[in-house]
Amino acid sequence: MELSKKERIILIRHVENTYAEISSTPVSKQSISRSCGGKETYFLTPHLALDARHDIYLFPFLLNLDGSPWVEANLFLFSSATENKKGYTVSDALRQRASMLLDYKIFCDHKNIDLMNFSGRKPARPTYIYFFELLQQVNNGDIKRANLNKRTKVIYDFYKYLSEEPSSLIDLERVDTVESVRAFTKNSYGRSYGINIEKRGQSLAVSRQPNPVRIGFVREYGEELRPLRDTELEDLLKVLQTKAFSVDERLMHYIAMHTGARKQTILTMRMKHLNAFTPDKLLPDGTYKLNAGPGTGIDTKFNKPQVLYFPRALAEQICVYTKCQKAKDRRNKFVSKNGDDLYEEDMYIFLSPEGEPHYMAKTDPRYKMKKSRPQGRNTNYMKKKLLKYSGEIFPTDFTFHWLRATFALRYYRFLQPLSAKGIITDGDIVSMVQKRLHHSDRSTTEHYLKLFDSVDDRLAAQQKYEERVFDLYGIDSGVV
Repeated sequence: MELSKKERIILIRHVENTYAEISSTPVSKQSISRSCGGKETYFLTPHLALDARHDIYLFPFLLNLDGSPWVEANLFLFSSATENKKGYTVSDALRQRASMLLDYKIFCDHKNIDLMNFSGRKPARPTYIYFFELLQQVNNGDIKRANLNKRTKVIYDFYKYLSEEPSSLIDLERVDTVESVRAFTKNSYGRSYGINIEKRGQSLAVSRQPNPVRIGFVREYGEELRPLRDTELEDLLKVLQTKAFSVDERLMHYIAMHTGARKQTILTMRMKHLNAFTPDKLLPDGTYKLNAGPGTGIDTKFNKPQVLYFPRALAEQICVYTKCQKAKDRRNKFVSKNGDDLYEEDMYIFLSPEGEPHYMAKTDPRYKMKKSRPQGRNTNYMKKKLLKYSGEIFPTDFTFHWLRATFALRYYRFLQPLSAKGIITDGDIVSMVQKRLHHSDRSTTEHYLKLFDSVDDRLAAQQKYEERVFDLYGIDSGVV
């Protein structure tokens, strides 16, 4: 009986002592004896500088068709993980590459292809046969070019590892043709620099030219968003006040609108952060300062340090919510399911009705052990409810991230009168908005402000243009 693909991947929950020295006799007092078959046959001596934080979690162990270990692949994956090779350092990425490598193995098994035989001409070699198969899938629209490149890259990495082993018979030049190419790119500050990259023959060119940004939108880290207009914002606030939205859902939206925080930041706030909302810490402008990012337990984009400013009324509402019976019940459910994995102070402020976090912070002790981590999908469910109860004017392509742009627009409008009075300059406005949005690149903030200066006029012009085009073709512009 043949094993299915799922049955051929075994996840080892925790691989300990990955950097330990193995010896037949004790090396030091730290050496740990290990028995095999009831006898002590070897010793592990942990590396003093590499503790349990360097262990591997959810390691994919691959099997052959008959259920025996695929030794070469498992050694390759383990070596790549322990050596922190690019693309193999995170457990999610490691599992994905293991799955792609197994797809190659399954393909060769079904075609009776010898993985280690590269003696023939190019079209008859295993990697080229598989490349042509993937190419056909690209032409059929089943996979994208980037996916093909990722699949052939892990296969090349696999053979490269084997070719470097003692007494290896793998000739890497027969696996794929590779040439070094000088490429030029820009960093986050707009400075150009060159790097040497490997260009493989079994890869396809992928366009890196971004699509034009829609009128009235701004692109931030690859995602298009725009601020809600006044009428749209009024509609949103009205719906949030209805019974369709619970108190915690309402607060999530309020935090985004008043601080500009992303969902990963909002949903990883902990009970201990309420300590920042005590009366003695109230700032002169009526806000409370909350630090986010490294060392705080709150996740941020690219793990950058951030400072969020909460209006007093909003901070007080959050504190009241955490003391209500509903919030207490959800925390109790979390404890009943997960025990003491989290201390009370590290408990998430926002939990689901089932007592689970909506987003798992990277500092959560369960993070490395969790195969499928929550990543804020509740924002999609809230959007569906919002579209159900909102009016016709509300944009159907709205996403939770738009609230970040909405905050930026409101803050920008707040600063404009100060500029008109000469209290601050236009350059100060850019700096202040950049600081609140935590943009590393000033040009990203400038794109925001250019949008804010002309958003109403440009949207109105676009609407008139579309109405004119509809009229030219005899189409009623009021019908979509």
